[in-house]
Amino acid sequence: MMINATTINLRTINPITANTLILATALLMCPVAATAQRHGGGGTSLAGSGNLSGYSRPTGVVETDSLKDFHQVLALQGTSQQVAEFQRLIKITQAAQSALQSFQQQLHEEKGTTGSPRRDALDQALENARSETRKFQESFSPAQKSGLKDLAKRLAKADSDLDLQQKRLDQSLEAHTASPELASLSEALEKALTDFYNQQLAIGREMSITLSSGQDLAFTLPRVKSTVSIGHRTVPVAISGMLSQIAAQGGQRTFKLELVADLSDLQQNISEILRTQLDTAQTCGQRVAIRQASLTPATPASTLKIWLHYERWMCTRTLGQQTSPQQTSSELAEGDGIVEIKLTAAVENPNTLKLTAALGRIDATVMLAESLRSGSLGEDLRDQVVQAVQSAARAASDFKVTLPPAVQNSAVIQSAKFQDVGAGGLTIVLDGRIEISDEQAEQLASQLNQALSAHGTPPETPQLTKRPE
Repeated sequence: MMINATTINLRTINPITANTLILATALLMCPVAATAQRHGGGGTSLAGSGNLSGYSRPTGVVETDSLKDFHQVLALQGTSQQVAEFQRLIKITQAAQSALQSFQQQLHEEKGTTGSPRRDALDQALENARSETRKFQESFSPAQKSGLKDLAKRLAKADSDLDLQQKRLDQSLEAHTASPELASLSEALEKALTDFYNQQLAIGREMSITLSSGQDLAFTLPRVKSTVSIGHRTVPVAISGMLSQIAAQGGQRTFKLELVADLSDLQQNISEILRTQLDTAQTCGQRVAIRQASLTPATPASTLKIWLHYERWMCTRTLGQQTSPQQTSSELAEGDGIVEIKLTAAVENPNTLKLTAALGRIDATVMLAESLRSGSLGEDLRDQVVQAVQSAARAASDFKVTLPPAVQNSAVIQSAKFQDVGAGGLTIVLDGRIEISDEQAEQLASQLNQALSAHGTPPETPQLTKRPE
């Protein structure tokens, strides 16, 4: 395939788009040896022209996952015009957030007697954000409409919720509702607007549009994966996060920090982890076998339920035929039982996550129950459970992994809790604060954009399979 270099002026497009053109050309020229990168959770920054999606696919390979992800990225990526429109759209929504903050401040200062100009400005700003969003979606190509269908549904729901909360606030203002209720309604509107904004950003990321700037009021931290060694197993932990501005004075800004660690892999492996730590088979003494274990959320704590088998053996010495002493063992007791352990998270200075374990309900034979409540078995269970879960949970507090360099030395974790994410899924949420300067905010935005361009998660390189001859 021949490509006329005079038809493409790389000086008129951004470097990322130029790299995309070069990559596509290489794939077309080397169809059998071509490899493709899977589109990660953070998205690949390929903002620019979407014309590459029309090129023919390489021949000589099976049409599986090999190039599908690559072509999907090309099909969904925003054109240069869409990139500019989306950046303008986000500024409009941020202006609506500022208008709402001004309205809330006036509401607080004047105790509910908000003036018409401030209310009209808010209504106009919200309408601009919603109408410009619909206008932006009208620019989608058929491939974008298909690939972004689920995200578009979420955005439509957020738009509907925003409209509902705006109408409720307007109706209450017209009815001269008491100030406390107005404050509550304005908070509900703020939550709806934040969700609307987040859904916009989700579509932008899927279209490979990077947006962060130092003036942003919120930053989505790239999802990262950390691995922890627990016993003889390596357990992956995925961590995501968010920064939301809560105060600004002079050149200093304060952000609320939220880090969320996904403990689902720990949940799936908890039985095997505890077996390697707790299973014992003493000739003289106790023998313990972990049958099963389950780690379930119970916000703000979590509960570990363990099914175990217990035996108690005693050894005695007897004289054999050659009058030499011999040791024999005999079983004193045997039984099965169930024990529940409640885990609670807390934060100790400096930024140290600590878990505490307390025995809950015990359903077991008398000897097993006594060993759990007052013997070494109960202590061993609590210690090993804390060690296992705490090792995974602390991955979120490793700022060198979870935070961009610009804010790593400014983060302070203040509280921690377990959280149910539905369907039995368990996460641990760390809340804290970050205080940074305007200059650091600019550095943060630049580093987040670089992380998106370089893939927020480690890329996978699928193998291409030759067509059967």
